[in-house]
Formats: sequence, C-alpha cells, structure tokens
Amino acid sequence: MRVAHVVAGSPLQDVANGVRKYVYFIATAQAQLGLEVAIFFLSAESPTAIPRVLVRGFPPARGPFRVPSELTDEIGRWDPGVLHLHSPYFPPNARLARWARRRGLPYVITPHGALSPGEIRQRWYLKLPYKYLFELPALNRAVFVHAVGAAENLRGYGVTAPIELAPCGVDATTFPSELDTRAFVKRHPILDGRRVFLYLGRLDPAQKGLDLLVEAFTAAHLDAAALVLVGPDYRGGRRRLEGLLARRRPSSPILLLDAVYGTERFEAIAGADVFVNTARWEGTPIAVLEAAAAGKPCLLSPVADPLGRLSESGGALCVAPRVDAIAEGLRRLAEADAEALGHMGERARAVAVSEFRWPSSARLLAEAYARHANGARSESG
Repeated sequence: MRVAHVVAGSPLQDVANGVRKYVYFIATAQAQLGLEVAIFFLSAESPTAIPRVLVRGFPPARGPFRVPSELTDEIGRWDPGVLHLHSPYFPPNARLARWARRRGLPYVITPHGALSPGEIRQRWYLKLPYKYLFELPALNRAVFVHAVGAAENLRGYGVTAPIELAPCGVDATTFPSELDTRAFVKRHPILDGRRVFLYLGRLDPAQKGLDLLVEAFTAAHLDAAALVLVGPDYRGGRRRLEGLLARRRPSSPILLLDAVYGTERFEAIAGADVFVNTARWEGTPIAVLEAAAAGKPCLLSPVADPLGRLSESGGALCVAPRVDAIAEGLRRLAEADAEALGHMGERARAVAVSEFRWPSSARLLAEAYARHANGARSESG
C-alpha cells in the first residue's frame, strides 16, 4: 500500500514540535515495514532525507484555506492508497479532505491530542465555529481517526468515525551511544549537588501545566532540589513564566533554558534525576517516552502518562494537575533515596522500550489502513 502523509512543517528526527517528530519516525517505520511512503509538507523549509521515503515540501499558498495546486498535483501523480493528514485546526487539511473525497481517495486524520476540552478553550471564539464548519465534517468523513493515546476526548469532541489506536513510539537506538552524564550540570553549576527535576518541551504554561509546576515547586520548599524547564518559547509562555518567578521568588533554583537538540538534549536528560510533565492535556508526549527509555523516573499528570502504563508499572508517579498534588509528588521524589529512583527508572525503561515501539505502531496503522481504506475503495468503486 502507498501512504501519503501531509504535515504542516518538515519532518525531523530532532525537533521540538512533536507532530513533525512523530511523522518522521512513523514514516520511517512504515517504510521499513515495506509500505511505500511519501511525506508532503507545507513549509518553505528544506526537506530532510529519510531512507526509502519520498519527502517533498511546498511553500504555503496565500490565504489559510488555500492549498497549492502543485501539492495536489504531486499527490495525484503519486497516487496513494490512503492520505494521512496530521493535526486539527489546520485549514489546508480541511481542503485536502474535500479534495480527497471528490477523488474517492480514502483519508485518515491524526489529531495528536489537540481535541481535548482544554485545547479547545484556547481561542474558543475561533475554534468553536471552525469545529462545526470544517473540523467535524472532515473528521467524520475520514475512513478512521487515528488516536495516539486515550480516545475519550475524540468521542467527546463529536467524532463518530471509527477510531483506531496506535500509540507513539521511541527508538532508543537513535540515542547517543556515549554521553557525559555530568555535562548538563557542568554547564549549569547551580544544579550541582541538587536533585534535578527536568521538563523538556515547548514553554506553553496553559497546555503543559508549567504554571502549576512552578507554583508547586515553590510551595514544596525543596532546599536541595532544582527545577529546569527547557524548550522553545510558545506564544509568550516564557514571559509569563518569568513574571510568575518574579512574583513567587522560589527559595530553590528554577531555570528557564532555551531548547536543546541532539547530544545536548540527551545530556540534559542524563543529568536529571526525575523527568516531569504535569500537562493539563496531551497526546502521547514523545519526550516522556525518551526520558523513560533513558531510564529516568517520571512525575506525570494522567494525560502525560502514555496509556497509563508508566505509573502502572511503577516507573512514574502520577499526580493530578493541581498545585497541591504536584507539590506532594515533588516532595516524595525529592525525599526518595537514589536506589528507589533507580528502580523506578529501570521500570520506566522496561515499559518504554517494550511497549512503545515504532515498528508496532506502524504495523497497527498498516492493518487499520487495510481494513478501512480498502473497504472504502471498494464501496466507491
């Protein structure tokens, strides 16, 4: 089967945007499985070469609801068996869904966790009319909607199309083989001798619960700990966090650092004692799986725990996204001895590398394509 993915930006192995990272890895795994795979993206960025995957970029058309004719022409010439669209609230996808329906081309949509009530409340005055005019019609005419995590939010949003679960994965073979586990602390000497709690991801307080995390860390009064938030700014999130820090004046260090990539990213994970994600809503955050695969114990909100498996296994402590609950979780892990944290990290690694594998997710999607897309082709024929 031929699968054509469409995504807003260039797919990359090492990027802060989880959707673009997801498309890179799932396309790679699908090609290794034997599918013919193409990725078409709307961006002026240069394409990244992916073995056995066709990657083509197209500058966005003028106007949010326009799609470059060069893109549809290229998809038409490539003649996929299924069109796989990524992310909601992306107007070109609504146009591509209509284009696919007119051609009798089965399509799939992956919302990537962006249909939660919390996400919809952000700029609701735009998202609510868009939902009923464009998003739901596109979702419910898809041959299936792909969930990377729990599907409750999809049904709650109004999705009536079939839903297929294929979670995100992690590929530990892409991690650097040799790391200086002290490199991160050497760059930031204030962390030396402290229990380091690390968050990696975009600095988006609303979604990622970073305001709750800062408030909780301040309230916990952890004299021998430090909190490090690493990631790119998102819609003024860094400024909001800086303002919060100025008002709260925590007694222990809280660092806001720019995004890091490649070896530096994994040095940050290696230099931390506990990985933290207290998001209010999520898909399946790949950074959590990477930290778990690296053997780090985690402090997670329920939506940040992939299918609940890390907390079930004892590899993570799961807390409600509330200041009091997060503060108590921070205290517990700050007081735990190194041996206990080591056991948690071992359990986290075991779950991540055995249950969240890109080849498994690629196989689940291939089976779903075959069940739904082939049937849709037969009906339209």
